[in-house]
Amino acid sequence: MVEHPSAEEAARALRDVDRRRDQALGSLHGAKWVDLTFALVIFLCLASTDFLPSAAGWSGLTMAVLALGYGLLLRTRRGAAWLGHSARVDRSAIPPRFVLGVWLVFVAVCAAMFAVRPLHVQIPYGSTIMGAVLAIVLVVFGQHLRRGLAALVRRSRSGGAADGHA
Repeated sequence: MVEHPSAEEAARALRDVDRRRDQALGSLHGAKWVDLTFALVIFLCLASTDFLPSAAGWSGLTMAVLALGYGLLLRTRRGAAWLGHSARVDRSAIPPRFVLGVWLVFVAVCAAMFAVRPLHVQIPYGSTIMGAVLAIVLVVFGQHLRRGLAALVRRSRSGGAADGHA
């Protein structure tokens, strides 16, 4: 048995590793039906507050339960596979600057929401409009956002190998 591979064997092995990494990162997409289901539920929950004022309490609870269930399913191998996620990104492959940027945007949006809330501007059917916009964004850009994350991981310094665990 050879202890040190030749240069050709090493190059072939590295090409194989790159090909497998690209294959694993290519499988980082969810099922389209999940995006459509979430879009429909978000639209219905937000629109229900305009047409059924008594539904405001349970619509928020419905969205919270759905989001919690989605998060819990993604943590199990079978649940993630059922949702269309056959592999997941190694978290160490995501650049820390990107994570910080996402958190800063999230905090800025939350702060803006709390700042605007006291103004209490009423737009007729505003919740329905917001639900439609969020649903369309999720359906149109959901797959693109996941592909963008995979492309970001490919470009990261650590190489971004998907760990294969769902």
